[in-house]
Amino acid sequence: MGCLSDITQAIANSCTNVPASGLEVKGWVINRSVATWTIDGDNVVLLTGLGMSGLAVAYPITAVKKEMNAGFDGVFADNLPDLFTHNISFQPYGRKAADILALDSIDDIVVVLELKGPKTTGCFIVLGYETGLHLISMSYKANDNNGIPTYEFATKEGQGEKYSRYIFWNEDYDTTLETLVGFET
Repeated sequence: MGCLSDITQAIANSCTNVPASGLEVKGWVINRSVATWTIDGDNVVLLTGLGMSGLAVAYPITAVKKEMNAGFDGVFADNLPDLFTHNISFQPYGRKAADILALDSIDDIVVVLELKGPKTTGCFIVLGYETGLHLISMSYKANDNNGIPTYEFATKEGQGEKYSRYIFWNEDYDTTLETLVGFET
């Protein structure tokens, strides 16, 4: 049961909007408590600006091939509004003590990821915008997966997001990318 049950626009798949599978190599991890987003006046899913408090940064996350995956799952109940669980998993190579301490301490984050395909509105998705992403599992076996650990973050149970994902788009592709890179360490 959704809060809005009427369809509000046509669903039009065409040769001009064919999606591509996968994520670009680089994404950004942000501590949710320090990010301030500007929401578009006409569409609450569209985030048009990003501000950060103090000396906060957007930490780049780099993963090649399929070392990073992200998405959402619908959570449907007869007695609650429809919600979504956002999730991301990645496989960091870092073996230094500082890398391990940083990775094992991550919690309540927002991620901005660039989708493969056309570099138009919708190619930068934001996950964890409302309630954050929290560590739900980490796994490492020295003889499995080439000795690479896997970290998984998701929306906490009972704290669903209102939308499947948010879009970050600040005027155009270059300006959006420049905004993210500008907040890096």
